Amino acid sequence: MQRRSLIMAGIGAGLAGFGTARASSFPEAGKPLRWIVPFPPGGTSDLRARQIAERLKADAGWTVVVENKPGASGMIGSDLVAKAPADGYTLLLGTSGTLAINPGLLPQQPYDVARDLQPITQFSRSVSLLCAHRDAGISSLAALEAKVKAGAKLAFASTGNATIGHMVGEIYKRRAGIDLTHVPYQGTAPAVRDFVGNQVPLVFETPSAVWPHLQSGVAVPLAATGAQRMPQLPQVPTFAESGYRDMVFDTWQGVLTRRGVPAEALAALHREITRALRHPKVVKSHEEQVNAVVANTPAEFERFIAEETERWKRVIGETGVKVG
Repeated sequence: MQRRSLIMAGIGAGLAGFGTARASSFPEAGKPLRWIVPFPPGGTSDLRARQIAERLKADAGWTVVVENKPGASGMIGSDLVAKAPADGYTLLLGTSGTLAINPGLLPQQPYDVARDLQPITQFSRSVSLLCAHRDAGISSLAALEAKVKAGAKLAFASTGNATIGHMVGEIYKRRAGIDLTHVPYQGTAPAVRDFVGNQVPLVFETPSAVWPHLQSGVAVPLAATGAQRMPQLPQVPTFAESGYRDMVFDTWQGVLTRRGVPAEALAALHREITRALRHPKVVKSHEEQVNAVVANTPAEFERFIAEETERWKRVIGETGVKVG
């Protein structure tokens, strides 16, 4: 009996070692990962990807090269990952716009999110915030609506067509019965740059994207799409409490790879990326700028994307929003 126990213990130890060896075989030593961000450098998505890439280097010893591939509402970069080898070495920074809104608003995209992309984990969730430039002299939704109804021609910037900022702006102007011109940019950085330069008086963005300008007073927050007020900005009302009860939307980000990736690679990616997301410095940097870290499982993130896609398809159908 003792001999049999020793044999079984030895087999168990061998199997455990084999599992460890297999898990540690991804990524191969010295082989870098590519992380595609489908937006220009300097925006929220780009900065978050680089933050996690740095933690992956520090904590797991992985080399992750972040590459910006902007254009076509995020479709250029997303398509690159959708057609990459299914080996786990090419990652995608996906957003509510590229993963859930694009399929309903841009049916011509050359890939299928559910068929071609494998979710790894959701990074975080936040809200969309409508801000006015301080020189516009607008301090509330009521003041904005009164100004437009009095004949003012105003425009709002977003990070591009089919992004959540674009969608929320279109929904708001329909609900409010006012006309605002949409000015799409190729990403957060150029949109915020022109807003801060007062080239466009309004912007729909995440709080983190305009955080320094909220602190300096250049960006005047008018309303947010959250279900409740933000504890970091308690003075800012929600659209819901301002009379637009159906304007409760989260903006979110996550990381994906090509569908068909080996199970051991997916497990390693999920383990290390969620570990990086839960690092105290990462959590703190998110929370300070009205972001909540999620770090869910691949299956949970996949279900969430499917639910959000169906929700946005309904919203697009009900509002008649179109690109252009």
